[in-house]
Amino acid sequence: METQLEIKGLRFNDFDQQVCVMANVIKDNLSYWTTLFIDMTSLNHILNLLQKQNPDTNLMDEIIAKEYVDFTEYELSLDQHQSVCSWEEVKGRSKEMKQIRA
Repeated sequence: METQLEIKGLRFNDFDQQVCVMANVIKDNLSYWTTLFIDMTSLNHILNLLQKQNPDTNLMDEIIAKEYVDFTEYELSLDQHQSVCSWEEVKGRSKEMKQIRA
């Protein structure tokens, strides 16, 4: 079985070049929570994958913006949406992906 990611949320801002992906990694009988950091250039690819799984919802309308003095932070919560993708789909054309496990 290939590794699947159940994406629970995305967080990014206009100051940094990385996107924080909060997800549950599932492979066979093993699953664990993780945080992935991917390049901002892969954000559109991930949003397109998630939008295809949720055609009845416009995910762009679900993004919450929080304004701070120097930057704006954006957050998308996917608790109510279908969000299971394969590891390779999420990785896509990204050359670098950092995974943090605790």
